[in-house]
Amino acid sequence: MSWSKRMVIIHPLVSRLAGVSMTFSELIDAVRHDPRAVTIPAEWSQGRACFGGLMAALTYDAMRAEVPEGRPVRSLAITFVGPAEPGKPIAFEVEILRHGKAVSQVLGRAVQNGQVMTLIQGSFGAPRQSMIAVAADAAPVLKPVDQCPELPFASGVMPDYLRFMDIRWALGGMPFSNTPSPAIGGHVRFRDEPYASPMNEAHILALVDTWPPAILPHL
Repeated sequence: MSWSKRMVIIHPLVSRLAGVSMTFSELIDAVRHDPRAVTIPAEWSQGRACFGGLMAALTYDAMRAEVPEGRPVRSLAITFVGPAEPGKPIAFEVEILRHGKAVSQVLGRAVQNGQVMTLIQGSFGAPRQSMIAVAADAAPVLKPVDQCPELPFASGVMPDYLRFMDIRWALGGMPFSNTPSPAIGGHVRFRDEPYASPMNEAHILALVDTWPPAILPHL
């Protein structure tokens, strides 16, 4: 069992970023317009691959479009099969495994050069009556966002996709700070996003995956 945890508060706020060629919302719109050929810019890379959180978000959004209204997502199993290369077209394919009375089982694939790069199996289901009630965990108590230090973007040192993220550290130590704390966390939002429409699960998938592994502050 790992004692390291990540605690994140996601903010639907606007933070400006100059000179951005393609925002998260624009990439989502590209998938909705034509999921058969979407090219992710190099600015969204993580090493030699496209940022995994973005790949999951775009694949999920293509899946969501094929599910009837009234069936929110209940579970997602996400596998990053291989590194998707920035600057080359990616096809987002959706297969409906089954539409039942209340539950849809859906498979989503991100395919590049004929190879599956990201695979998601999702369950979407309508609410059901149940005698079982499980209370949600309380949200972490963190300092207000304006009192938390921003993780500055360092080009050539940090993954490129972090230029699009505004991360405010509120819990634990920064990466490579040799901090003994078993947890990290804070506030996170996209930069340069208009938020003309409400945030959905695709936004959350990308934002949650923004944070580094909780082991890094120990180093």
